[in-house]
Amino acid sequence: MKKFLLVFVSACLAAVMFVCGCATDGKDGRDGIDGQNVTIEEIYKKYVDEYGEISYEEFLLKIFSYTNSELDELTGLKSRINKSLMSGVTILSRFGYSVKGGISLLPSYSVYNVYTGSGAILWLDKEAGDAYVVTNCHVVYDDTADSVFCNDVRLYLYGQDESGVNFKVTKSQIRDYSSYDITDDEDYCIKAEVIGASVNYDIALLKVSGSEVLKRSGATVAEFSDGFDVTVGETVYTIGNASGEGMSSSSGIISKDSEFITLTMSSEDEEYLSDDDYISYRVMRITAPINHGNSGGALYNLEGKIIGIVNAKDEEQGVENMGYALPGKSVNMLLGLMYDNYKDNGFEMKSGGGIDKAIIGITTEISDSYSRYNESTATAEIIHQVKVRDVNSNPAKGKLEKGDYLKSAEIISSDGTIKVARFDITRDYYLREAMLSVRKGDKVKLTVERGGQNVDLELVFDSDKYFTHVG
Repeated sequence: MKKFLLVFVSACLAAVMFVCGCATDGKDGRDGIDGQNVTIEEIYKKYVDEYGEISYEEFLLKIFSYTNSELDELTGLKSRINKSLMSGVTILSRFGYSVKGGISLLPSYSVYNVYTGSGAILWLDKEAGDAYVVTNCHVVYDDTADSVFCNDVRLYLYGQDESGVNFKVTKSQIRDYSSYDITDDEDYCIKAEVIGASVNYDIALLKVSGSEVLKRSGATVAEFSDGFDVTVGETVYTIGNASGEGMSSSSGIISKDSEFITLTMSSEDEEYLSDDDYISYRVMRITAPINHGNSGGALYNLEGKIIGIVNAKDEEQGVENMGYALPGKSVNMLLGLMYDNYKDNGFEMKSGGGIDKAIIGITTEISDSYSRYNESTATAEIIHQVKVRDVNSNPAKGKLEKGDYLKSAEIISSDGTIKVARFDITRDYYLREAMLSVRKGDKVKLTVERGGQNVDLELVFDSDKYFTHVG
């Protein structure tokens, strides 16, 4: 039976090749039509049409001799990707710009531009039509616009995000400038407001209130993975509005688990920018194809959990499959800070958005760095020995000392519950990013190596002086 099925598959493939043809005119295909890929689903449907009903799983087992575990992974991944589509959103941000009337003494006027991006629903009350959505800060930020953080943010769900069908982006000429508008989206648009944003972390938190579209939708919620670590070679997939063509998925692997890239959030011409306008972001490198419009979309692991937020791609000529995503664990803690600020104070645009982050009061350095292969996890692990270079301020003063090696940490909330379970500080950024979870009254319990001995320390964040504003 297997041999017969393989012959059947080959015949299907040959038929597709015949239909597509070979290029006879120097173009993409015969008559300039691109060749098309046949999918296994199409072959399955053809088989059913000719030979009768058989389940998709049985079909795959017979053709490819999948083991049950391999089949579970394959069909499970398909299910998870499609579920993740239901929590993704296409984002259109409409910015306004005031233009002076000019020498003719005409009155000032406004023009508009529309940018595309992606996001993921993190919390949802469908009955009320309320939701919170994560995206990149640069999707809703333009330092040349009248409102630096966009005040006209529109979200569209999967299946309701096709340009020309569910909305239109129209262009008009207003005197010397082109202006863009979003029209014909009344039945599908979900209005959102920016309630938290950080340029230095490139993350924004959006709020939706009372949306009739959400009330009648099949939207679901995406969840973050709990762990700090991702593994090189780990299979991942993205959900995003690639090239502004609506929500779609792409897959690849983690090709580097941690590196830094330098970007500018400013829309000013490059000649007017200074070094201060460029920001370094810690990211993961991925091979999943990333395009304009993917920004702000979620990166998922095989469990269907968010492990990153896509924010950039390398567009240098000759470079392929080098996309970047902000680490999910730190993003999740950062969103917690933004939500707490909004809940307690309402969103304040102080210093252009940002967060109040707890600081220990030290600078660190990597005194040694090496790798080892872990047989039990089949991974190559990078180990950093993180050393205190200087003690600058409280709460570290009088407790930490120059030359201490940071070994492990635990974060306890003000009510005594464990906020971040004890973790080994085997990478230089672990403690720094865990500090995003600290609020006033919390404790950070540290174990350091001093003079060859382990020393346990406790830092209590009971003063506003132990927090600094990061834009």
